Amino acid sequence: HNQYCYICHDSSKCLFCCDFCPWVVCQCCLGLEEVKPKLYASDIKFRCPSCHKLGEHMVKCKLSPYYVMLNTPTTLAGVCERASKALVCTESILILHLMCVGMEVCRSLPKLLHMTLEEYHTADLLMYEEAIFDFGTEKKLHHWMKMAGQLHARLEGQNFGHKIIFVMVHSVVMHGDLFAGKDEDGDVTMMVGDFMDYIFTPPLNEVVYRSTLFMLTCSHVVRFEESFTAMKKSIMHLQPEYAILFTTPEFIIATTKLFAMAYSIQVLIHGHSFLDVFHDLLNISLDLRMHTDMLVFYISGLLAPKAPFSLRTPTLDVAQPPSIVGYQYLWYHSHQHPWGKALPMGCLRCGAVCPWSQLKCHLNSMHPKAQLTTCLGCNLEVYSEPLPMEYKILQDSKIFGWIRYTIWPREVL
Repeated sequence: HNQYCYICHDSSKCLFCCDFCPWVVCQCCLGLEEVKPKLYASDIKFRCPSCHKLGEHMVKCKLSPYYVMLNTPTTLAGVCERASKALVCTESILILHLMCVGMEVCRSLPKLLHMTLEEYHTADLLMYEEAIFDFGTEKKLHHWMKMAGQLHARLEGQNFGHKIIFVMVHSVVMHGDLFAGKDEDGDVTMMVGDFMDYIFTPPLNEVVYRSTLFMLTCSHVVRFEESFTAMKKSIMHLQPEYAILFTTPEFIIATTKLFAMAYSIQVLIHGHSFLDVFHDLLNISLDLRMHTDMLVFYISGLLAPKAPFSLRTPTLDVAQPPSIVGYQYLWYHSHQHPWGKALPMGCLRCGAVCPWSQLKCHLNSMHPKAQLTTCLGCNLEVYSEPLPMEYKILQDSKIFGWIRYTIWPREVL
């Protein structure tokens, strides 16, 4: 069961464990001034308010009072949404931070995530590991493989409920290769596929299975077809549950801080599914939306490991084999980012700053969703239309919001 009351998020001295789900409710939220001994009897079954509400929906019955003590309906404390949406998870969490030599920072994004979670988890339920990689020469590669083996040994046998892996690395502007470290002549780069094979060299690759993988690097990895294809193949091979990449040419990690904090609360503490709340996380991240698009790859159908890393082989569900789908999330604005494509800050003809009008339908275009914006200074016309792939507008607003493009249709692994 959880360690915190799911209604008030407090750890009261007296917590009631639901016999039908992992949630617990404290004495205060149940409105009990005192806890009578008969409530501890072995034959007493406790049903939390959420299970009570869920039971009503399942049998489609009328609303019924909620009782903790017989004869007197319980007046619950807390806000209404808590009964169905809130949760304080206490699953064990691993945060693994791998960064390229020369990119060391004092207050990194993974450390911020760790600090946020420390308030909710004891030391035995929250593990933070950090490693600086450098395999720019053959000798350094052997050293990294040894380090990776030692890291795996420290993690082996742990049954983590969540594994969050951050890889912080630069990418090459001209072709999307990733920096692997240094040799006597300076920086060493390598193709994406080789980089992913080396950084997650066996047995460390086993840790990636069913994890959430954040690739903190610039867009050159996804902008060039060859490097992007190699990254997709690596994701399919390593099989993280989620993989997140960014599309800005100059990625600034600071813009993701609000996203990381919201992710820790909504997914790791409240227990929501990542994709279910991803749109909400984007709306919270005000700096992120004007800075970069986000690519999310999701592999469904991965079974939870039932043995330590070294003892298991990923078991596949024959009835529903794992499948992968890829999405690109773009911010749109009616006269700044039409269809997720940023307009220039200055007009290309008259030089006016942010002169663009609100979008209008372009009736003469071949595309039914094409739109037209004009410069309010010189009437220069700029056309825009959706990317040639399946998309979904995630908000009802015609002014601004997020668009989700399906860049990789669902494919069985």
